[in-house]
Amino acid sequence: MPPNDCDKYDDILPFIGEFGAFQKRMLLCMMPAAFFFAFTYFGEIFMILEPRDHWCRIRELEDLPKKEQISRGIPEKEDGGFEKCFMYKGPYDSNKTNMIRTKIPCNNGWIYDRNEMPYESIAIEYDWVCDDKVFGTYSVVSFFVGSIVGCLCFGYVADHYGRLVALFLANSCAMTGGCISAMCKDIYCFAASRFVVGLAMNNCFVPIYILTLENVGSKYRTLVGNLALTIAFTLGACTLPWVAYGFKYWRYYAMTVALPMVFMILISLLLPESPNWLISVGKVDRGIEVLKEAAKTNGKTVSDKEWSEMKECFELNFAAEQSRKQYTCLDLFKTFRMLVVMTILIFNCMIVALVYDAHVRVAALLDTDVFITFSLCSLFEIPAGILPMITIDRFGRKPIMSAVMLFCAASSLSVGLLKRKWDKVILAIIARFFVTMGYNIGQQWAAEILPTILRGQGLALINVLGSCGALLSPIVLFTRHYYHSLPMFIVALLSVIDGVIVIFLPESKGTVMPHTLEEAEKRWTLRCRDRRINTDQ
Repeated sequence: MPPNDCDKYDDILPFIGEFGAFQKRMLLCMMPAAFFFAFTYFGEIFMILEPRDHWCRIRELEDLPKKEQISRGIPEKEDGGFEKCFMYKGPYDSNKTNMIRTKIPCNNGWIYDRNEMPYESIAIEYDWVCDDKVFGTYSVVSFFVGSIVGCLCFGYVADHYGRLVALFLANSCAMTGGCISAMCKDIYCFAASRFVVGLAMNNCFVPIYILTLENVGSKYRTLVGNLALTIAFTLGACTLPWVAYGFKYWRYYAMTVALPMVFMILISLLLPESPNWLISVGKVDRGIEVLKEAAKTNGKTVSDKEWSEMKECFELNFAAEQSRKQYTCLDLFKTFRMLVVMTILIFNCMIVALVYDAHVRVAALLDTDVFITFSLCSLFEIPAGILPMITIDRFGRKPIMSAVMLFCAASSLSVGLLKRKWDKVILAIIARFFVTMGYNIGQQWAAEILPTILRGQGLALINVLGSCGALLSPIVLFTRHYYHSLPMFIVALLSVIDGVIVIFLPESKGTVMPHTLEEAEKRWTLRCRDRRINTDQ
């Protein structure tokens, strides 16, 4: 006879403990995953870093001080600076510097200002400047193309073969691609290796993030979900520039960034698989074993009768689920209302990802010490992660999301307009603070709007297309070669667009997340003034 009441097993956490030693162990493992996630995401920035001050190498002047080399052999630009890609053909005698001389491209390599850039990057070693300055952009684009492929592939692996299998494969890609990067001698090898590392982008962390949240009580999810990213990810980002500074050579740095992934590979072999996933794919016996281990670790006692009933209910639910219609992402676009909401969610994710990544990389373009500036910008992600936890449940997702993107637009515009370097740094930090808030709010908001039956696939689709937005950020930043403030003007415009379009999304403050497509369809109103989803619609 089947159990009379299977509903009580819909939430298994009260039986095994909602936040006991078992969950805390998972949280402890999630912290280094978030720390090393920063290495995977930001590591390339300090490999391809190019000094702002470089000039043509002129053999006859090489032993002279910088100022003397430039005054004798390098043409002056109209704005008072000096040419970085051209030199005079000669003569270089100090008494003849006012003569009309022929300007020619650099033909003996370049000299780099070592006071500004105290270590050897791949851009310096292989002279990725002037005609080859686009090589760094190519490698970043290759990384984000890899992230798109990785989201598709490892998302499928996580749903069909398990969270830990996806975590193992993703971190293996990060380690392998990182080690290959350290041995590359041309752009083709380097771009290919960064593609492999890009496969791990997000996926070196997201599987353990999902695994942990699936095993934590609902009242602890906001804390647990934000703690690792707010603290560990930020500390990883702040540490990264000083690792590069300490090793002095990009190949040693690349190996140091890649090898710690071994730790996460080991964790993926030692952690138990998600019991929710095991049960959802019909592996009920293995799921029950993990639940028993969790209950024992948390000091919870569950009778043999309850375990038997639980197992039978899980098997019945799995059989019933198999007979139901199998939904796909296309079902999220079948009506006009769904189409509009999904389109806004996708554009929001794309714009926020682009703006966030642009502000991460702009630290290397400001006229300040890149190591200090990058660390300061990263440090402000801690309050940016904490503030949404305090505000969005009080004021709602819609007004806060719209406000932070508009504030980000104003700050980004100011970065492009201001002249003094530390004023630009302060406004860049403020802009990154606001877009980080937007990034955190957007992820949670999308999860609350999507129905349960398609939440995983819907989020995967949104994040894949968000990666397409991030892929465009190095191209946006490359426009600085046409006009130095153009990237920030583009970023400001996109932020304004995002701040406007999100007001058409439904508010999810204080509501239960929809379970079915029909329920979501009734709640997805498109009126700007609706600050709360009407659950009775």
